[in-house]
Amino acid sequence: MIIVLPLSTRVYPGFKRWRIALLPRDRLLKACQIVIDQPRALGRSRFGDGPLTKLTAEEMAAVEKSLKAVMGMW
Repeated sequence: MIIVLPLSTRVYPGFKRWRIALLPRDRLLKACQIVIDQPRALGRSRFGDGPLTKLTAEEMAAVEKSLKAVMGMW
């Protein structure tokens, strides 16, 4: 099992604290948000060929900060 943070193409600008916006790039074809407040456990067999994109250092720092807040670790 792997814990993942899902992506959503429903972009809610007011949810900036719990969702990180990503613009289309690489294999990510639409603007989306990382849904920090809804982590999921998935089996490895659910994953396809490689990542859709890779997060920048700034995006990863924002994900970590939001995830800590959601988990009450801030």
